[in-house]
Amino acid sequence: MKRRSCHRTENEVKIHEKAIKMRKMTDEQLVRYVEDRVEKARSEGRNEVKKGNNLKEFLEKISVPGTIPGVGVSTVDKLKKFVEVGGYLE
Repeated sequence: MKRRSCHRTENEVKIHEKAIKMRKMTDEQLVRYVEDRVEKARSEGRNEVKKGNNLKEFLEKISVPGTIPGVGVSTVDKLKKFVEVGGYLE
C-alpha cells in the first residue's frame, strides 16, 4: 500500500523532493550530476582505496582457523595465492 504524503517525516519529504528533481533531469544533466558527485567525493578523499594495507590485514585476520565458519585453511591459502599472483599487495 502506498504511504500517504501527509504521513511522511521531514527526512522522507526531502528525499522525495530530491528524487523528483533527479527523475526530471535530462540524460546529460544526470550524467553531469553524478560525475560532479564522484569528483567531490574524490576531492574529499572518500573514494581513496589504500592498496594492500586493508587486504593484508584482512588476510591476516582470516588466517586464524575458525574466524569465518565454513572457510577453512585451504580456502584461505587459495585467496592468498590469488592475491599474490594478481599483484594486489604492494
